[in-house]
Amino acid sequence: MKRPLLSILLLGLAFSGMFSREASAQNGLNIAVVDMQECLNQYYKTKVEVEAVNEIAKEKQKEIDAKRADYEALTKKAAGLDEKARDTAMSQEQRQAAFNELQGIMQERMAKGREIQEAERRAQQEIIEARQKMEQTLVATIREIVDGICVSKGLDLVYDKSFLPKANKVILFTSDKVPDLTDGIIAELNKDAPADAATTSAAPSGGN
Repeated sequence: MKRPLLSILLLGLAFSGMFSREASAQNGLNIAVVDMQECLNQYYKTKVEVEAVNEIAKEKQKEIDAKRADYEALTKKAAGLDEKARDTAMSQEQRQAAFNELQGIMQERMAKGREIQEAERRAQQEIIEARQKMEQTLVATIREIVDGICVSKGLDLVYDKSFLPKANKVILFTSDKVPDLTDGIIAELNKDAPADAATTSAAPSGGN
């Protein structure tokens, strides 16, 4: 079973209610279905865009790791100064100097901890925004293909059969008479794909 690549809100592609074949015939409606999730998974540009978002995530993580390394260095330095401040074999003057330096290091360490927290918050927000922009761009491209096919085929309604959770599926039954546009849309999306382009994408790293 294929795992969904991205959880995307595809507005306007799912319609509530059921239209029986009889009602469709009476109203003269031309109905088709499409698996938008599969189109997204198989679109060659999805892999490219996912990798770009993953690179952003890696870069942000690298920056945060550098800050954490600084934090650990301050922690180690503070431990050494604390040991000196407690060492009765040292003079009172030396111990006091170590204690004074320790106070400054502890303040710097606290500030670095807050800096790390803020960096993590900003990184998470930037990654979320990058993913959202990516998803919107990819879905908009797919929608253009769907719209073009609908016009050319004279379709009135198109259901996205991947949109809702299984328990709430609008489509309970689809006969062979109902066209499935998925393969045609995927072919149109990938018609200009480079020869070495992979069309099955991996999910972005990191959590939402």
